[in-house]
Amino acid sequence: MNVAIILKAPTFTDTVKETDVIYADAGYKFSEKIGKKNVLAVVGDFDSLGKAPDGEKIIGLNVEKNYTDGERAIRYAKELGAKEVAIYGAYGGKIEHVLGNIALLKIASDIGLKAKIKNGNTVTELFNGKRAFSVKENSTLSLIPYGGKCEFKSSSGLYYPLENLTLTPADTRGISNKTISNEVALEIISGEALIIYEE
Repeated sequence: MNVAIILKAPTFTDTVKETDVIYADAGYKFSEKIGKKNVLAVVGDFDSLGKAPDGEKIIGLNVEKNYTDGERAIRYAKELGAKEVAIYGAYGGKIEHVLGNIALLKIASDIGLKAKIKNGNTVTELFNGKRAFSVKENSTLSLIPYGGKCEFKSSSGLYYPLENLTLTPADTRGISNKTISNEVALEIISGEALIIYEE
């Protein structure tokens, strides 16, 4: 099962292709714009939305808690048997919320969920090991070490190859590479990285 997680954002213009949806608190305000979906639940303490919506399955949370509504939505998707989640509405808000929303990729990975953040035609994923990505040719692709240093063994499909290269969170070398193919392959032998690309 592939589930869309809809977060609170200042605006929402994405097309949600997934059939199954979990709304996190005020993400529900976009439900009419998103259209008819199989709403698995609306998760939150409803401090942002104002009140729990009628007619939906509600996963109510306390206002005083040690995690965000988005994190609970991710974990609830896993409880329902999801294998993959697409996160919408992660960008555009307060910087601390944006950083927390990026952390949802790591939370998902740690509990065995494949996850991506979707924002227009831009995708953000967290990965390690060997991966191939379908990308838009002649577009920008960025790689940012996450949680520590990251050692790249090899790459293909990039204008600036990453061969036996170590990057740290203090490096900017991985920003704004260029794709020369519609498929990029990467191998990380140590650490993890965020990949931001156009599809």
